[in-house]
Amino acid sequence: MTVPPPTSGRRLRVLSLSTVFPSEDRPTHGLFVEERLARCAEHADVTVLAPVPWQRSLAGPNRPTERRGLRIHRPRFWYLPRFFKGLDGAALLRSVRGLAQRLHAEQPFDLIDAHFAWPEGAAALGLRQALGIPVTVTLRGTLEWLAEDPARGPRMAEVVRTADRIVAVSHDLAERAHALGASPERVRVVPNGVDTERFRPRERAEARRALGLATEGPLLVSVGHLSPRKGFQDLVSVLGTLRASHPGAELALVGGAGAEGDNLSELRELARANGVGDAVHFLGPRSPDGVADALAAADLFAFASRYEGCPNVVLEALASGRPVVSSAVGEVPYLLPDAGGAVYGRPEDREALLTALRATLDRTWEPEAIRACVAHRTWDRTADEVLEIWSAASQDGASREVSIP
Repeated sequence: MTVPPPTSGRRLRVLSLSTVFPSEDRPTHGLFVEERLARCAEHADVTVLAPVPWQRSLAGPNRPTERRGLRIHRPRFWYLPRFFKGLDGAALLRSVRGLAQRLHAEQPFDLIDAHFAWPEGAAALGLRQALGIPVTVTLRGTLEWLAEDPARGPRMAEVVRTADRIVAVSHDLAERAHALGASPERVRVVPNGVDTERFRPRERAEARRALGLATEGPLLVSVGHLSPRKGFQDLVSVLGTLRASHPGAELALVGGAGAEGDNLSELRELARANGVGDAVHFLGPRSPDGVADALAAADLFAFASRYEGCPNVVLEALASGRPVVSSAVGEVPYLLPDAGGAVYGRPEDREALLTALRATLDRTWEPEAIRACVAHRTWDRTADEVLEIWSAASQDGASREVSIP
């Protein structure tokens, strides 16, 4: 990578703030944040503030750790659960400001890197005032629905308008940033990356046997936290009708409870009610290697999510050589060319979903041709682009003063 340092002969020093970051009790939570930061840490000094909700951190203090070249601090995030969500930005700022100031006094940072506009972006702007350094904010899929919240929307808009640089993981989010008042020169689209070594075409029947699944018949796989937002209920609902035209079709769901809830019991009941209880397999949460195994077993990856930024699992399915059927959310229409599957439109349109599933299953696909669609979109490329943005932000000079209540 050829990223200019803020001053000659010195690496950028970055303070990154993310409430979505892997931990011992949630090892798959926010892997996309860790992956990007770890690749950036090969060329910059990155310290991560990964606040832990106070309910999960009362057992004792969270000591600093090092992982993949990242220095990680896990301060307690003091906030009111479920209520007064418009105060989360200020609460996060109060939770991390003292630690950030101490770390900055020991060895100054060049900039603050916030993941998600809320609450991290709002807290980062408060840190900008305290530390006097620029802020970059990454926009992800939650912006779409949080921007409509009267308690959080105006504060998020202020974050987007006043951050020194914006990293949008999709073209749709970049357009939303422009609509909220961000100047185009401060916004750059940087999609997520994919680990092309872990996710690659493999023998399908062998992967199915390893998962205990039938080696015959079409297998649909979907991956994500088990919440209504991910649209698993749509896949379960259309499976019975799909089996009429594609006998033996089965569905494997990879994922468990997440921050947005857990609708496992509802999905099990829906499968039974639709007569496909034996054809829907709940594989539970899996490590990245486990996700790779499930994708290798698939004939097709199905994704019915309501909103997304740049869904990593779509990139991972394509890198695995599997065609994708997805709702038109986030960066998916840009990621999924004709060689890689089908985008079916509105997430709630089950008839369109069913039509796309049938057409994709009826077509012959070449795994290596699918993989070629995303082989260039590596995490190293993503990190390279982010480092360029960090370097530009660090050279922009003094940051503007902003008040986020």
